[in-house]
Amino acid sequence: MANNTSQELAFKLNAFYRDRYRRVMKFVSVMAVICAVLACILSWMAYDKKQPPYYAAMTTGEVVPMHALSEPVVTSPFIVAWSARTVQLIYNLNFSIYQKQLAAVQNRFTEAGWEKMMSALKTSGLLKTLVGDKLIITAVVSGTPVILAQMITDGRFTWRVQMKVLVTYTSASQTKQNEFVVTMNIQRVPTLDAANGIQIVSFET
Repeated sequence: MANNTSQELAFKLNAFYRDRYRRVMKFVSVMAVICAVLACILSWMAYDKKQPPYYAAMTTGEVVPMHALSEPVVTSPFIVAWSARTVQLIYNLNFSIYQKQLAAVQNRFTEAGWEKMMSALKTSGLLKTLVGDKLIITAVVSGTPVILAQMITDGRFTWRVQMKVLVTYTSASQTKQNEFVVTMNIQRVPTLDAANGIQIVSFET
């Protein structure tokens, strides 16, 4: 009788532990599925996380959105028109007021870009001839400027633009013309430095 009771108790204990084990395994399985789903959701949220917008306050009180310097911000047609206009401003000079005229376009250049542009003008002898011969210089861009490359340099979006320029030199006694090629690198800059978010960083003739 005692043996039967012991066996019955052992069976009940086995059944109890078996049921508890199955429940625990079901619970663990459910938790594993939940953890896997949460891991997928967190991974997606981390991958798809959008940066909050940033804004800059101008000295005038105007608030403008800020973009990453690796973003182009402006279109290719804008770059073409802007670069052509810049070259026209550079090469439309009067010997008596050329310094003022050049100063008006300085904000289109970074500090390094401005130095390279002025070096190009001096190396070519243009400024010396302008003053020495008392010239009036005018320029037109021959054809549409070409964007040779678009790239990210030092974390900043950069356009390499090239164009042909026809320059006319007019003095009291004569007029002559010269055509040459201008190549420049235009780069993204903070809008606090330039309203359009672009400036010239290199200038070659």
